[in-house]
Amino acid sequence: MRITTSMMTKKYVRNLNKATVSLDRIREQVETGRKYFKGSEDPVSAIKAYKLRREYRASEMYESNIQDVDSIYTTAETNLTQIHDSMEKVYNSYLKGITGTMGAEEREIIAKELENLQKTIVTALNGKFEDRYVFGGTSKDQIPFTVDTDGNLCFKGLKLNDPANKAELDKLVDENIDVDLGLGLKFDGSGNLISDTVFNVSMSGLKFMGYGEDGAGMPNDLYSLIGEMKEQFRDPGYSLENITPYIGKFEEQKKQVLVNLTDIGAKTNYLDFLKVRNDDSLFNLNEKLVEVELADPTEAITEFMMQKYSYNAALSMGNKILENSFIDFMK
Repeated sequence: MRITTSMMTKKYVRNLNKATVSLDRIREQVETGRKYFKGSEDPVSAIKAYKLRREYRASEMYESNIQDVDSIYTTAETNLTQIHDSMEKVYNSYLKGITGTMGAEEREIIAKELENLQKTIVTALNGKFEDRYVFGGTSKDQIPFTVDTDGNLCFKGLKLNDPANKAELDKLVDENIDVDLGLGLKFDGSGNLISDTVFNVSMSGLKFMGYGEDGAGMPNDLYSLIGEMKEQFRDPGYSLENITPYIGKFEEQKKQVLVNLTDIGAKTNYLDFLKVRNDDSLFNLNEKLVEVELADPTEAITEFMMQKYSYNAALSMGNKILENSFIDFMK
């Protein structure tokens, strides 16, 4: 069979087009650094990359959640520290006063300090982070603590010192807002979240404030207790015997605030640990993605230069093929 110029030309053009496509692909690989551009080019790597990117996006979500929760707990820690410091200051002040003989003026000064402490407590427990009340439990927009016209402290409209509200307050103190921080979210056989696999970001101010009364009829909530003490110091018939039980109760509450403050500090440290762990996870996932998706620059450039050399050689060969004419074949 005679091979004509037309046949050689068509085959040459076809092969040249293939070389052009290969050169263009390698050039794009060098420019973008990617190993492949379609999943069909490397299905195995594409599947691996999909899984890695899904894990990476989840880790980014965990990072955002950890940062938000950490900010909330930092705000809570700051506010509780303010409350504890104020309580410590007032405690030392009236502790000094009751060791000696106090006149009405000295007692009024302590009463004023207690009154300011009440305001400090309410302001601190109504603290916000962005658009959320830190100590509001599951409520986002409703202000947690208010004082009614009779001077009673209320949590979400419920009086803390009213025995009729105890059952409802018991529910509010244990409210949960579960956040996924990458602890391996799991459910039990009944479809309920396993508590160890989520982080409860809800902080009810009731845990720090207390509510109801003890067996002696003394208020458990810090605000009302301070109010009772304030009235004792202002009572014309003031006596050390009458104020002593309140002072002992106040000291217990002060210690309880410190316990809660320590607990928040421990959780903040735990959040720091989770943040470091998640940062390491993001770094490792990124390393794997680079390995799966990105080409080695040295290899890509070397291959590009070799392909470019082959392409130029093909062009040179084409010049010689196309020089042949009908007369050349007749010879």
